[in-house]
Amino acid sequence: MEQTWQTGWTERISYGLSDAADNLIFQMMSSYLLFFYTDIFGLPASQTAILFLVARSADLVESIIVGLIIDRTRSRYGKSRPFFLWYALPYVIFAVLTFVTPPFSANGKLAWAYITYLGLGFFYTAVNLPITSILPTLSNNEQELTLLGVIRQFFGSSVQIVVAVFTIPLVAFFGHGNRQAGFLLTIIFSR
Repeated sequence: MEQTWQTGWTERISYGLSDAADNLIFQMMSSYLLFFYTDIFGLPASQTAILFLVARSADLVESIIVGLIIDRTRSRYGKSRPFFLWYALPYVIFAVLTFVTPPFSANGKLAWAYITYLGLGFFYTAVNLPITSILPTLSNNEQELTLLGVIRQFFGSSVQIVVAVFTIPLVAFFGHGNRQAGFLLTIIFSR
């Protein structure tokens, strides 16, 4: 029995762009957050390393929790789609807050970094996991699922290049010499 294609190019591109949007923040975190925390925000490298270790450990627990919540979700939109609605805005808010540099004491800055970065990590998981879990519901055609996965990977990887090439020039452009303001405005305008 021949399987038919069930998604059009608009839906395929939309699926790919969902990962691209998610990857804008993820790539900023992966590529520049260590530099931001140590050289701009003013955290010692040792405290930043511990924060990153704690965040990666939290990711293990968060992934399991979000996966269980997805499995138990029952809505008219399905299991995965509500997460895009529920968590996209908090994800953007925490992305911006992560690059805010409040005038706190050293301990206050460290607490701010923990709250915003761990929150951002949770909301990243709450948005990204459903992007993956929704794939099998889009089609029962294995070739189409492969195509959708390739399109998603293409858009997600393209964002890596965009972030790598344009972040520092955008920080300089928006900050006019003030890297704190530059990073904050870059993250705001990238969302």
